[in-house]
Amino acid sequence: MSPVDPARGGVLQGVRVLDLTRNIAGPYCAMILGDLGAEVIKVERPGGGDDTREWLPPAWNGISTTFLAFNRNKKSIAVDLDRDEGRDVILKIARRSDVLLESFRRGSLARRGLDYARVRAQNPRLVYCTITGFGTVGPHRDRPGYDPVLQAYSGIMSLTGEPGGRPLRTGPSIVDNGTGMWAALGVVCALLARERTGRGAHVETSLLDTGVTWIGYHLLGYLATGRIPPPVGTTATMIAPYEGFATRDGHLQLAAGNNRIWERLCEVLDLPALPTDPRFRTNSDRVAHRDELHEILEARFRTESAAHWEDVLLAHDVPCSRVRTLADVATDPQVAALNLLTPVPHPAIPNFAMVDLPVAIDGRRAAAQIAPPAVGQHTDEVLGELGYSPKDIAALRETGAVG
Repeated sequence: MSPVDPARGGVLQGVRVLDLTRNIAGPYCAMILGDLGAEVIKVERPGGGDDTREWLPPAWNGISTTFLAFNRNKKSIAVDLDRDEGRDVILKIARRSDVLLESFRRGSLARRGLDYARVRAQNPRLVYCTITGFGTVGPHRDRPGYDPVLQAYSGIMSLTGEPGGRPLRTGPSIVDNGTGMWAALGVVCALLARERTGRGAHVETSLLDTGVTWIGYHLLGYLATGRIPPPVGTTATMIAPYEGFATRDGHLQLAAGNNRIWERLCEVLDLPALPTDPRFRTNSDRVAHRDELHEILEARFRTESAAHWEDVLLAHDVPCSRVRTLADVATDPQVAALNLLTPVPHPAIPNFAMVDLPVAIDGRRAAAQIAPPAVGQHTDEVLGELGYSPKDIAALRETGAVG
C-alpha cells in the first residue's frame, strides 16, 4: 500500500458527517467515513465526552486506548443537547451536513427535536443513520444494547468456546465493529442513491441485525436439521480436519478445506494410509470420525514445535498458522508490508500508531490521518464556520451550551 498523501482527498471528500454517536459501533462507522475522506464532526458531552474516554485501563499516556482506536479523523465539539442553544447548534450543522449518525435510545432525540422527521424537514438531502441495540420496532426495541449482551442474545456465545465449557464472548467486539461496518455501507449506498434521486434517506441498523447475520450459516443449519449446534472450540462442524492442534510447544490452527489439501497434509505428516482409510476417505467420513482423526493427527503434531509444523506445512501449501500473540502481530512483516499499523502524529503520545482502514482504493487506505481529538478541541473552529462570532461563542460557553 502506498503511504498517505494528506494533499489528496479520499473518495468521500466534500461529504460532511455530523456524528452524534458514542461507545464503539457508531464511532467506528464515523471513523470509516472519515478515513475515506469525509469531514466528521463528533459531538460530545461538555466535560466528560464520549463514554469510551473513561474505559481504561488500558491507556496510552493516560488516554483510553478504546477511545483512541475508534476516533481518528474527526473534529470534536462539546455541545449540551439538553439546552436550547445547544440544539440550535446541532440543527445548524445538520442543515449543512450530508450525513447524521445517531445511536440514542429510542425517543431521546425526538424529545429534543432532533429526530429524523424534523431534521429531514430542514435538510431533505440528509442521510440520517440510526444505530440501535435491538432495532426500532418489535417488543424489545427499548432494550439497551452493548456488544456482550448482543453476543448472548443473538446466539453467538452459544457457539463460542470448548464443548462442555461455559459460553464465551469473543475477544474482539465483533458485534459493535460489524454494526459500524454495516452502518457505513448503508450510508455510502444512500449517498450513491442520492446522486440519482436528490433525496436523502433513513438508514437503520442494529447490534441484533449484526449478531444474527454473523451466525447465518449456523442458523440455516438449525432450520434444516432441527439440531441446535453446540460450541465446537476451534473446529468447524462441516469440515475436518479444520481445527487447532497441540504441538510440542504451542498450538497450530489447520484448515484442510478439500481432499487435495488433506492428501498433502497426510504426506507431510508421513501418514500415507490415512487418505484411503474408510473412516477418513471423504470429508463427510472425516467429520463423522473427527475425534479419532484428531487423536491420530495430534499425536504426530506433538513431536515437533508449532513453528516447525507451520514452516513445513506452508511449504507444501497446507493452510495453517501457529496461534500468535498480539506481540507477534505488532511486529509481523506482513502486517508491516500492508501498512496496517500506521504512525499518526499525536500531541500527547510520542510514537503513536493506529490500525489503518482495512480496505484500499487505488492502493491507498485512509485518506487522512488525524489523531483522535480532545473533548471539544474543535468547538470554536466549527462554530466559527457556522457564522458564530467570538462573542457568540463566549456567550454559549458561559451558559454551558458548549464546552
